[in-house]
Amino acid sequence: MRRALTALAQGNYTEHGIGVLQAKCIRWIGEAGSISQAALARRIETDPALTGRALGTLVERGWVKRERSDVDRREYVLSLSPSGKRMQDKVERARHELAAKVIAALDDSDVEDFERVARKLIAAFT
Repeated sequence: MRRALTALAQGNYTEHGIGVLQAKCIRWIGEAGSISQAALARRIETDPALTGRALGTLVERGWVKRERSDVDRREYVLSLSPSGKRMQDKVERARHELAAKVIAALDDSDVEDFERVARKLIAAFT
């Protein structure tokens, strides 16, 4: 199921020339405003090397700024450029379109079942 949803998401992001991981990077950098590369990798639960490769393309395209930290010179701090912020808006629109497609595929009974299961899971972990 996860692979099918990832493939569906990839289709939404392809028109913008990015992959799912790159879209996650743009979203979380934009949300944080400024975040270390290591913290981003932890946040998106991805291997730091893979995160670094995904960021390389985003930096080359001018969407992400990667600078050495003033606090820890071994660390990189990431932020979005103005064009990166425009890409963040496109990523958010693509996410909302994907969510709308998923919701449109569900009938009222499916939504009720989902809400019931979600409440059960939330109660089990809170």
